[in-house]
This record gives sequence, structure tokens and C-alpha cells, in this order.
Amino acid sequence: MIFNRIIPAIIYGAIFFICVYIENVIFLNILLSFFLIQINIELFNITKKSKSIFYKFILPIIYLTIPIIIIQKIKIEFGFNYTFFLLSMAWINDMSAYFIGKKIGKNRLSKISPNKTIEGFIGSTLICTLFCGKLALFFDLNNNVNSFILGFLISISCNAGDLFESYIKRKNNVKDSGNIMKGHGGILDRLDSILIASPVYYLIITYY
Repeated sequence: MIFNRIIPAIIYGAIFFICVYIENVIFLNILLSFFLIQINIELFNITKKSKSIFYKFILPIIYLTIPIIIIQKIKIEFGFNYTFFLLSMAWINDMSAYFIGKKIGKNRLSKISPNKTIEGFIGSTLICTLFCGKLALFFDLNNNVNSFILGFLISISCNAGDLFESYIKRKNNVKDSGNIMKGHGGILDRLDSILIASPVYYLIITYY
């Protein structure tokens, strides 16, 4: 199970990082366009039995389209290092929550997602908060944001994004958003934390 989770994550992460690293944004735009189309399809499949206007029209714009555009804006306005930093923080948060929860997790975080634990949530938040400064130095970020505050806010928003997608799936009695990635479910399952974290991160680095 862990092997099936790690290998696709490495492949997926490598593709994302390469597209972000290449100076020409056309490659990132192609990847983000694919993501946007795919996650809209997955959201539609999750909520297809619902007649709610919120699921059909509002959520695809606010929850999917705007965050994807913001990821592009971070790359264009601030550069690849700021984008790398966000992706790295999100993946550190996700992986630490998963492994800590698997190793020592005993207390369920929420009824929304039975597999998520309080231990995983606290552990991921602490790791992101403590290591944010080191990661910011590594990526040579030039901002005045306190690293502990930045790490804490990114981790909280990542976990909120994860829980929000779990809420949508639970509300519609769906386990995974898709099966495009072995061991991971759909693309939406992989991007859920970044979809919330990217607007939060963009606002912080733009206006702080």
C-alpha cells in the first residue's frame, strides 16, 4: 500500500516540479489546464447525483478554477522558487500527516474523514511550522513573513483543503475522486490541499 502510494507520488511530483522549473510557462500552463479539466470532471462525477447549484456552478469556479489560476500567477509573478516552496510544503504536510497517522494515529480527527487522525494533523502542522524557515532559506525566499506563522498557516490551509474535499465526497457517498493514479485516487485527491493553500499563500506573499 505504501509502495503504491510513494512511487506514483514521486512521478507526479517530478512532472509538476519540472513544469514549474522550466522558464517557459507554456509547459506549466499545459499541465495546469490538464489538471483543471480533470478535477472538474472528477468533481462532476462526485456530485452528479446532486442538483445543487453550489456544486454545479459555484464550486467549480471558487474551489477549482481560481486556485489553479493562482498557482500560475505565483509562478509568473514571483518565480519558480516560490512555487516550488508551496508545492514542497503541501507535500511535506500531506506525507507527514499520512505517515504519522499510520504510525501512531489512534484518535479520529473528524467524522468527515475516518482515516485522518488528530496525531497526523498535529504532527504535520508541527513539522511544517518548524521546517518552514529552513525550506524558505533553501528556496531563497525574499519576504518578511515570520516562518513559523507562514508554515502554520500553510499547514492549516492544506489540512482544511483535505478535509473539505473529504466532506464533498462523504456528502455524495464517494470514496475517491477518481482512479487515474494507482494508490492515490484521482487528481483532485492529490490537489485538494493545494487548492486551499495556494490562495492563502498568494495573499500572504502579496500583501504582507
